[in-house]
Amino acid sequence: MRGWLIILNSPLIFYYMGIIRPLKPGLFIFECIRFSFLIAVFVIFRPSGLPAISWVIFAAPNALFPLMALFIWLDIAKYASYLPLFLAGKCISLFLLLGWSIVFRRIIMVKELLGGSITWFAPRILEDILLYGDFLAVAAAFIIIKNMQGKVISNLETAENGG
Repeated sequence: MRGWLIILNSPLIFYYMGIIRPLKPGLFIFECIRFSFLIAVFVIFRPSGLPAISWVIFAAPNALFPLMALFIWLDIAKYASYLPLFLAGKCISLFLLLGWSIVFRRIIMVKELLGGSITWFAPRILEDILLYGDFLAVAAAFIIIKNMQGKVISNLETAENGG
């Protein structure tokens, strides 16, 4: 039954080897790509005449996400306490990016209605990539947390049954 959902006592418990194993390195790789992408966006779209380092500083706090994903991948038992922090940071990032996306698109629509020709196609694609990637990262973190809860429940049941 590898890779399939197993239903035990009504909550869904994900089989570790089939689903969770590729999520952890995938989450780390995504976070590394996201961080590099974010730095590139800050450098490319900075106002002219300003040094790039001043804009890279804005992306620096996002370096924590690849580090947390790396630690979760390497030793989930030791660094399990990072998962809620990772999830909280991703949710904050997701809601800020979603809010920015809504406001930015409204500004673009108003300027286009007033007769201005704005070609901001590239930034819209960039923010969509970050937005959908963050949605997937939140979903992966939820699946990993759900798996850990299932393993704790099964370990407790085994201990209670004397096995």
